[in-house]
Order: sequence, then C-alpha cells, then structure tokens
Amino acid sequence: MKNFNPVRGTYDYAPADAKVRETVRRIILNCYTENGYNLIDTPILENLEYLNSSDGGDNLRLMFKTIKRGDKLDLTKPNLTENDIVEEGLRYDLTVPLARFYANNRDKLPSPFKAIQIGQAFRAERPQKGRNRQFTQCDIDIFGDNTINAELDLLSTCIETLTRIGFNNLVVKINDRAILNSIILFAGFKKEDISTVSVTLDKIDKISLTGVTMELIEKGFDTANINKLIEILDDVILNGIEATKKYGVEETVIERVKYLIDNLNTLTLNKFDIKFDISIVRGQGYYTGTVYEIYTEGFAGAIVGGGRYDNMIEKITGISAPAVGCSIGFEPVTMLVKERELEYGDKTNLVLLYDPDDDILTVYKVKSELKKKYNVSIFARPKNMKNFYDKVIEVASNVTSVKDYLQGKEIKNLK
Repeated sequence: MKNFNPVRGTYDYAPADAKVRETVRRIILNCYTENGYNLIDTPILENLEYLNSSDGGDNLRLMFKTIKRGDKLDLTKPNLTENDIVEEGLRYDLTVPLARFYANNRDKLPSPFKAIQIGQAFRAERPQKGRNRQFTQCDIDIFGDNTINAELDLLSTCIETLTRIGFNNLVVKINDRAILNSIILFAGFKKEDISTVSVTLDKIDKISLTGVTMELIEKGFDTANINKLIEILDDVILNGIEATKKYGVEETVIERVKYLIDNLNTLTLNKFDIKFDISIVRGQGYYTGTVYEIYTEGFAGAIVGGGRYDNMIEKITGISAPAVGCSIGFEPVTMLVKERELEYGDKTNLVLLYDPDDDILTVYKVKSELKKKYNVSIFARPKNMKNFYDKVIEVASNVTSVKDYLQGKEIKNLK
C-alpha cells in the first residue's frame, strides 16, 4: 500500500489546524503592522553566495540546496565537486534574503526602515517537537538605527504580540555578544576562535557547562583556557551582569543591556521576568551586539529569538547599515495555542443544508443573513446524515437547514 504521508519533517494541515495557524498569523501581522512595521516578501530560493557568506553557524550545515538543471549539470565531468552540482539554496531563515532585499532597494526605502517578513524557511533538522524541516518564521527587523532603542522597539512589539495571542507567562532573556566576546578573549582564546567557541556556548542549556567543557576539548582548545572560561561563566551566572566588569567588558556595553531591561520592564508594567542571561548566545555568527530569547511555560525552547547583526549587510553586499531583528517561532507558538485551546472570538463555522425543492436564491438569502454571525458553507442534504455529521464536525460545529432556519428552529451544535 502506498504511503501518502508528507516528507519527514513536513506536515499537512487539516482545516482545524490550518484555521489556528491562519488566525495566529493574522494576529502577528496585525500587531506588527500597528507598531509601524512594513510587510515585504522575498523568494524562497536564494543565491548560495549570499547564504554561504552570512556566518549562519550550524544553519549552513543544515541548508537544502538545489541541483543544476539542463546543460548546466554535467555529471560526466571528472572529480566533481559540490559547486559543479548545486546552483541555489533554500533560505534557512529570513535574515539573509532581507539583507539582500535591503541592498537592492535601499534607495527607495526610508531610514530607519522597519520590515515585516512572514514566510517559510527550510533546514535539514532532526524533526522534534516544535522543530520542523519546513517552518514559518515571523520576523521584524530595523535597518539604519544603531541605538538600543531599536531593540526596545522590537522586543516590546514581540511581547505585545505574544500577549495578544494569549501568552501571559513570559521570560525574556537578554545578553550581548560584546560581553561574550570579551569573556572569551579574557579566558585566553584568540579572536579567530570566538565564533567557534560561541557555537558551543550556545548549547549550554542543552548540554550544561560540563558538556560545553567536553565539546571545547574535543575541538582541540587549550584546557587552561577552557577551565578559565568555565570559571568566568560560573561567576557571571551566580553574580549577574555586574560580575562581567572583571573580565574586560566595557561599562557602556553593560549599561546598554541594563537600559534595555529597565525600559522593557517599565513598558510592560513589570508583568514579565526580564533579565540578563549569559547563556543566551544565538548560534549564528552574524550577531554583533545584543541577543535575546523569549520563553513560555510548557515548552523547553525559545519561542522568540533575535539580535543585532550590524556587519551582515556589509559582508554580503558591501553596503554598510546597522541592523537588528526579532523572530517569533510560528511553529512552537501555534502548537502551544492548540495545546492550550486558546480562543480568539472568531466566527464559528456553520453548515447550511438545503433540499432539492428549496429555491436556490432563497438558500443564498438565508446564507447572507447567517454570515453576520457565522462562516457559512452550503451543502445539499446528504442521504446518510450520521456519517455526514461525523465528518463535517472537523470543519464546522453548527448546522441548520434552510427550512429549519425559516421556521425559527434552534441551530444545532454538533459538539
């Protein structure tokens, strides 16, 4: 028997699930738009040159690539390399396409430019709860603002959006790559080691400091430097951001993080746990300043992540522009919305049944009246009503007939 399941790590969405996803997407887009961000769209296919030059960390290893077509693909060529076979890549996030978009359209855009992207990305992930190979990202980014107020704008918008969706118990964790860089250098690592060490530090929450130690040893780093780094991290975890002053971190960087935390707390009326956390790294190498993640109860991973990436646009395009972004994880958010059975007051779905002798114009007149309260689907009355009800409940919870409605009978709730 044929297997009709979708490709591993991808999913079909039945009407009930698709409705949840579309409702959440609409809430996110509306809140982003109300806060002054502008919707753009970019292609799923992206130039490999830009993808590979982005310092995307492990995402580069997880990238899907497309094979050359027609005369461009010559499999008879001796000593074939990957470059002889592949041509483009599927975007693994929305940041690289956005950087290219900005470079291509900057003369027509205001500065600062506040962008929205809601679209699909692809990674060869090991599928697990909340992590798919095909997934939707909901990004907002600001180009042209090098002040910490850009981060304040992004994070306050994301927090507002999450509360509208129905998430009230949020934990916001903030760090700064400048703090991490100073600590790594203070521990004795070289400047060129920062990116590799940061990728390992990004796994602290999964493998603990012990696991970080083992992985850095496996990567061949000096044991004394590793031990010094762990000692520093232990101190900072215990004593907070003020402890970083002992390890070469500039006062201006510390004040930047504290400013962001203090003002976020004020804007959100101290409703959430907003704090500095040295373990927030964000594995992508393109981050240059603040990095942050937002968590909620009932899910181990972050549901929001982002940070400042001032050098990416110049590295990819040669055009200098400060940039900072934030992304809501659409897949875990919609999964949690369904698990928590959150309701949004949308119109419920109703099936309107008609008989062969019903006047079709009357059918549509009744439908028009019911649409003031319901989303209405018209069906000819089936012969097997029980079987019909068993199946239609997946897409509608209420049912009536033209005759019943005109006679003033109560609408039937199938649930």
